[in-house]
Amino acid sequence: MNTQTVESPTVLPDEVRGYANELAAAQKRLQAPAADLSILLNLILKKSITRDQICDLLEKSWTHLQNLRAVLDSLCQTHTEATAFAKVLTEASNAAQSGELFSLPKVRGFLEEADSLFSETSGDTTPRATLAEAHALLSHLEREYESAAEHYQTAATVSTGDDQLQWRYQSQGAGALCDHGRESLDDDVLLAAIDLYETIATELTDEVNDPKRWARTQAELGNALGILGQRQQGTHQLEQSITSYRRALKAQSPEHSPAEWATTQNGLGNALGILAHRQKDAEMLEQSLKAFEKALEVRTQEHHAWEWATTQNNLGSILQAIGQQKKDPQLLKRAVDAYKQVLLVWTRDQAPLHWATTFNNLGTALRLLGEKRKGPRTLEQSVAAYRNALAERTRDRVPQQWAMTQNNLGTALQKLGERSESVQPFQDAISAYQSALKEWTQERSPMTWAMTAANLAFAQKSLAERLGDAGTAGLALSQLEAVAKVFREASHAQYYEHATEQIAKTRELLEALEAN
Repeated sequence: MNTQTVESPTVLPDEVRGYANELAAAQKRLQAPAADLSILLNLILKKSITRDQICDLLEKSWTHLQNLRAVLDSLCQTHTEATAFAKVLTEASNAAQSGELFSLPKVRGFLEEADSLFSETSGDTTPRATLAEAHALLSHLEREYESAAEHYQTAATVSTGDDQLQWRYQSQGAGALCDHGRESLDDDVLLAAIDLYETIATELTDEVNDPKRWARTQAELGNALGILGQRQQGTHQLEQSITSYRRALKAQSPEHSPAEWATTQNGLGNALGILAHRQKDAEMLEQSLKAFEKALEVRTQEHHAWEWATTQNNLGSILQAIGQQKKDPQLLKRAVDAYKQVLLVWTRDQAPLHWATTFNNLGTALRLLGEKRKGPRTLEQSVAAYRNALAERTRDRVPQQWAMTQNNLGTALQKLGERSESVQPFQDAISAYQSALKEWTQERSPMTWAMTAANLAFAQKSLAERLGDAGTAGLALSQLEAVAKVFREASHAQYYEHATEQIAKTRELLEALEAN
């Protein structure tokens, strides 16, 4: 693979100009040419995505592009004869390299020409399989995952007689389907990926004679099942995911396959954590925690920085859940520490939205910890963390995440107000909730609106009590009455009952303030 010099971004094409921050961050993180990343991002944006997906999708696309270049180089090195086929392979390889000639449409054209020129009279099917792999990688870059899977199937078909190549191409095809199902939220495609992984596990791997490939297939199957299980109700898919991960771990070890073992432990931790939340299973949460801790035995900041940060983030989430469940400030403190570790790698300049998400998570862990501690300091740190998150989680870039963090900020400020003699935290909490409601409107999402509007009403009620202000109490009462109506219409009896109790208390407060 050629070593590229990373240049400063020049004038960006119109299609990607609104994503300058994401491009600059990816360029720094991946050490990739800005022009290449701009072309890749343009392809990514041709299909629907959320802004927070860009970081991971750009990294995947960059990996696929490097693999495409390696495959084309391999074809060129294999075919050095003076033939039209060899010439067009060279042209395809040149068109895939960084620089003025870089053009993925031209690569596609040259590959199609190579297909028409290829002759299998020699009996060597390897070039046909490799050409199909190149087509698949191009389809990956275009996010045409089903097309990629078809090309991998072609590569596998012409590789009959070579079990290892068949396994590799079939696995890549299943991975392409899994990517499609995950990104498009298409459960049928995920089911197709799962079926293919199960076929691979049965027909192309063997636990006894080929444990390494068998384990990798089981782990990838576990991943696909976990994605599907997270979306679907019930527990069956998640239980199957856990079973697959545990099968993989029978053949993997930190000594012989450390990276794969750690990836499987991380996947197992995720599946256990999701299922534990769904079943309210405290013991399973502990199992999830242990899986993440095992993954971190291999995933170190020094050698696997990005993966280490991912698992640290997962660890923080589980520690927070267990700490909240057990009301244990020590576990909440460990969650805070885990999120702070994540920020050593997910920095603002290299992964701005990951950085913001981590600060949002840190803010919540600090708020929960602050509620257990005396004094305002930890709650003040929570407020600061949420405000850091909002520096990147802006309304124009990620409106839903912006609203979520505004709501979280309001909650932290409200808790801080309860421990402060100043009314400013309550006033700031009201402003934060009002900001969240600009995006979470009653028309778009009535239940989310109602929950946030209830928070706003509680903050208004607290401010009214502190100031002795009947006008603010009246605003809180009106807000709660609107909230109660939504809960009643949605048949949420418990929420409606709580809202009516708060209405009675707020009306009592208003009457007392008006009497005075």
